[in-house]
Amino acid sequence: MLKSKRRGWGIGFGRTAPTAVILSFCAAFLIATISLTGTGWSMPWSWDQFDQPSFKAQEDSPPPTPEGIVRYNKPPLIIKDRESAGSAKNPFSSDEASLARGKFIYKTHCAVCHGETGHGDGPVGKKYVPPTNLTEEYVQGKSDGDIYYTITYGGLAIMPYYRDSINPEDRWHLVNYTKDVLGSGK
Repeated sequence: MLKSKRRGWGIGFGRTAPTAVILSFCAAFLIATISLTGTGWSMPWSWDQFDQPSFKAQEDSPPPTPEGIVRYNKPPLIIKDRESAGSAKNPFSSDEASLARGKFIYKTHCAVCHGETGHGDGPVGKKYVPPTNLTEEYVQGKSDGDIYYTITYGGLAIMPYYRDSINPEDRWHLVNYTKDVLGSGK
């Protein structure tokens, strides 16, 4: 058998083999680290997530308005306090359609406390603090704007506000129903 007289990593490497292997390993590790961290050269696909087409907020103009749309350009009624509410005018007359819509809104949102006839004898009103009797002069003597304000911002003590639950037009229909139907006892 042939024996090598040299000690080392095998035939042909000699004593320089450990140094060459370590240097080539370090070079490969350095190149891989630089490539993965993005501080050096990178592959063409490594920045695809950053260079993709996208839209930023308000970068583009809004889409065109479709034909046949009726725009609602009325400014919202803003009542700052109860005093200024008295001068607010109800834009809806107390016709049959308004009273029917007001009755629906009343039965949906108000009857549980104020009762079916507005006397404050609803199921919630019986269990807790009785609400205001809507048929009495205290409520019927108020202006439409004051009742609208109470529906929108709540009562003085217990009644919650309904500005999030009942839209402004339906609040006016509810005012008509409160004044004309509950007030007259129909």
